Amino acid sequence: MAKKKKKNGHVAIPFLLAFLLGIVCIGGVAAFIFSKISDKEELRPMASSIVKPTEADNMTLLFVLDEPDGTCPVTILVARVLPSDKKMMLVSLPSNMLAAVDGKQQSLSQFYRSGGISMLERAIESEAGITADRYIILGSEGFQKICNIYAGVYYTVPTGLKGFTDSSDPQYLGPGQIEKLLTYPAYERGESERSTKTADLLCDMINQTDYERIAASMDSNFKILVNMMDTDITSIDYGDHKEALKYMYKYGNKICTFRIAVGTDTEDGYFILGSSFKDTVADYFTDAPAAEGE
Repeated sequence: MAKKKKKNGHVAIPFLLAFLLGIVCIGGVAAFIFSKISDKEELRPMASSIVKPTEADNMTLLFVLDEPDGTCPVTILVARVLPSDKKMMLVSLPSNMLAAVDGKQQSLSQFYRSGGISMLERAIESEAGITADRYIILGSEGFQKICNIYAGVYYTVPTGLKGFTDSSDPQYLGPGQIEKLLTYPAYERGESERSTKTADLLCDMINQTDYERIAASMDSNFKILVNMMDTDITSIDYGDHKEALKYMYKYGNKICTFRIAVGTDTEDGYFILGSSFKDTVADYFTDAPAAEGE
């Protein structure tokens, strides 16, 4: 038995050496071939699946919140969206802002009631120099759905407003409370103050949301919302720009800011937009390329 065991040991040692030498030889051949390939051609980096938006993805959206019961004037909001810069700017225009179209001078609300969204677009372009690419008209249900998608907001509500907690600390507002604050009819400075609160509140809501969640659910939410609003945005429009919007939400941080429609209130209840307004929004409405690395 001892001799047999010794004989098997002599056979195993050469076999093991041959096996190890084989590995070394194969590895050496592979390394030689790899080095020759590397000499002729550098390894190509993997193509990135991220497609950065361009200026063609920039857009100006006109939102109108039209309460069916008529207890509050229409709420008018312009959103300037710059996906390549990962930025969005909101400006809410007072419904009693005067504008002139075809020699007729009326408030934005009056133009909207008499001539619809197309006349409102013309009035805003004439007075504020803003041309809307697409419009969205929302009722209460559609507006609250958008607020629900963004998951509400923590906001410091002005003290003394009926129906809200009287506190100087930020408080959580759900969709119904957001709508109530935006359409509150008794602000001390009237429509100009209401428009400022509108832009400020919605800007906070956008900045506080979970951007990854917004991007992930964008397709399904569009299918729901498009049937809850009056809009000229088509599924083709959405398909053309959705990747740019997702890029903005995925890689942006506190993307939203707002501008105030500065002006004066007249004794007869109108708002006159200040001459400096166009300068305050010029940086967003000038399609300049984003700085490298932004």
